[in-house]
Amino acid sequence: MEPRLLFLILVGIAIGLSCLAGYWRKKAGEAAFAAALLADKAEDRDRHCRLAVMAGHRDACRMFCFAHPDFYEDRHPLKPFRFRGISVTFYGHYYPSRYKRLLDEEQRGFCRTLYAFKEGENHGIDFFKACMAALPVDTASCHVMFMPCSNWIKYGQRFKRLDWYITTHRKELTSGLYDVDVHSERESLHECKGSERILERNYNITGDIKGKRIIIVDDVFTSGQSLTDYKEEIERCGGEVVAAIFYGKTVTVPPLFLIKAHVWGGHIVRAITHEP
Repeated sequence: MEPRLLFLILVGIAIGLSCLAGYWRKKAGEAAFAAALLADKAEDRDRHCRLAVMAGHRDACRMFCFAHPDFYEDRHPLKPFRFRGISVTFYGHYYPSRYKRLLDEEQRGFCRTLYAFKEGENHGIDFFKACMAALPVDTASCHVMFMPCSNWIKYGQRFKRLDWYITTHRKELTSGLYDVDVHSERESLHECKGSERILERNYNITGDIKGKRIIIVDDVFTSGQSLTDYKEEIERCGGEVVAAIFYGKTVTVPPLFLIKAHVWGGHIVRAITHEP
């Protein structure tokens, strides 16, 4: 047999075996991911998820990331961080609804409470108290202002009970619910995608906030774009923004190859050290 023909045959066999291995690797990943979704125990879910990640399953990578946010997040619930010169804290990690099936029950439960807060069905007092206690700044005599929503109805529904709580139970604070006039409707910023996230201002600050120390309250921190815009408008009106608190922060998903590398690295270390 001619060497060239033999070479082509061997290349063909190698390609065929590679495709076959890739096919079964994909099937193994799908099976492990399905097992992770159905697992009742956290340790079983994690084990199957790791196997699916090692097989290259993309949704399994995201599931693993969500199950271990401390591995990939540098900002954590009720741990204040600095952003644009102010102290910011949040109550818990928020996961967009498109990832619902990848979450455990505790994560789904938190997202449900956040959605209820957005719709005015959850008063948010527990979130407010916890975040205020976590802030490293002196909150006495601060003026609380609420992030304008897409329309005035949602603005009132979302924050009216926090306004009641502040005015009746937190005498060291004042509420700025009525300092803002939401005069028109705009698209929700959280419904925009990527570079399309352009905040159309639909409000005016009508209250006298000159010289006041301001704490901003909002539902979700993602890029910080809306916080930056609102902070600049408050400061243009003479207020000083000292802090901001959020019910949730959108979880950060790193490049998937980093998650795969993390899981594979852990697997290799366990194999070397003979850990279970």
